[in-house]
Amino acid sequence: MERVEPLSEANGTFAPRKAELYNCGMDAKVLREHGNINRRGFVSVGLSGLSFASVLGQPAYAQSDRSSAAIRPEPRRGPRQDPDLVKSFVVAAHNDSNLDRIKELLARDPKLVLASHDWGDGDWETGLGGASHIGSRKMAQYLLSQGARIDSFCAAMLAQRDVVAALIAANPSVATAKGPHGYTLLYHAAIGGDVAIAELIKPHLAPHPAAYTQALSAAVRDGHLEMTRWLFENGQVDPNLPDALGKRPLATATAKGFREVAEELRKHGGEE
Repeated sequence: MERVEPLSEANGTFAPRKAELYNCGMDAKVLREHGNINRRGFVSVGLSGLSFASVLGQPAYAQSDRSSAAIRPEPRRGPRQDPDLVKSFVVAAHNDSNLDRIKELLARDPKLVLASHDWGDGDWETGLGGASHIGSRKMAQYLLSQGARIDSFCAAMLAQRDVVAALIAANPSVATAKGPHGYTLLYHAAIGGDVAIAELIKPHLAPHPAAYTQALSAAVRDGHLEMTRWLFENGQVDPNLPDALGKRPLATATAKGFREVAEELRKHGGEE
């Protein structure tokens, strides 16, 4: 791009910055061909995205018909999805045992695989989100095969290390983002049991010590001894904080017969 010399402020014109020229899709040659830019015309483009005509100082009405004709009309859409049906789908998708029901619902409306339910206060959840925080792997894999959009939480639950690593590398805030019901990425990694994923998340958790305690119930629920040890070794963990169902980690481990996990909990003060 050629450099545009500053224009005089006396006649109400100005020289746009380079970034502004790029934003309008203009270069120095165009500026020379059309002369000075009216300040009001250029600002109106920068702020409201009007067409090139307003940049050249033409009145808005002179180009309104042309710009509106260039905009693709909003397509006709069908009715909105039934909120009760969406809720039923999301609830059912939490558990592998409901796979047949999910197939029935998707046969009725394939786009349910993308639908979200708001549990209140902006706590949105898709069927895949529900399957992910419960650890329903068969359900998650099926939903993905039907077009569900994988995210960091699902990838962590499925122990897809490369996917999680790429997402954190692209945007480190992924490591501390919260999913449905406030469950963290570390919580989902604990379900997956991959300590290497937990190590990827750890450098970002200094301001979030509670994440380790939340993840403990997930590691215990699936009997992941190595992950349970890692959580105690690397974070501030309360071994007696009840999960969403009101059960302490040791009670869960004992009920499921995870003896080594139960012993690890007792070593750190766990009680039933």
